[in-house]
Amino acid sequence: MIPLRWLRGKLGITDKDDSKGDWPCVVLLLKEPHFPSSEEAVQVGQASWGAHAPVELMSTANGGKSYILASGKFVFSVNFGSVPYGLEGQEPSEAQQRPWDEHNAWLSIDAPTQNVEKLRQSKTLGGVYQLLLVYALKTWSPNCLGIYFPSESITVPNLGGLAESLQWGRQHGIDLSFLK
Repeated sequence: MIPLRWLRGKLGITDKDDSKGDWPCVVLLLKEPHFPSSEEAVQVGQASWGAHAPVELMSTANGGKSYILASGKFVFSVNFGSVPYGLEGQEPSEAQQRPWDEHNAWLSIDAPTQNVEKLRQSKTLGGVYQLLLVYALKTWSPNCLGIYFPSESITVPNLGGLAESLQWGRQHGIDLSFLK
């Protein structure tokens, strides 16, 4: 994603700083495109992360389909696509594959200044995912067919609320230990 590479460059983060080249990200696979305005994205960000510091819009990119938000020392990006996400999904169960087969749009919440492997080594990856999941929770609706974790290659279908869906995943053998 060009806007994230641009942001990483502006923040002085290079590929050599990022051994695997990936950051924590959650993707909501959507039935229909539904993209908030920048004001709505900031409002959801404030409700998600603004308890200790205000959430500010740093930049809008990608023709208004990407917002870079900051809250204290944290930087997040919220990205939208009105086409299927870049992968088709090759899921082990029909329930996990269904969101891939039926989605027509997506929304991602990323922590582009973080590195998954470094966070995993420092045992703080789950905390960053929890921050991303709060935003996902606040945007969760019947329009969301499932949630995908790109760095983990894991899809969890929407089976009601976000918590119920993650619980279903755990009960059906999906390894969500990275969320702890």
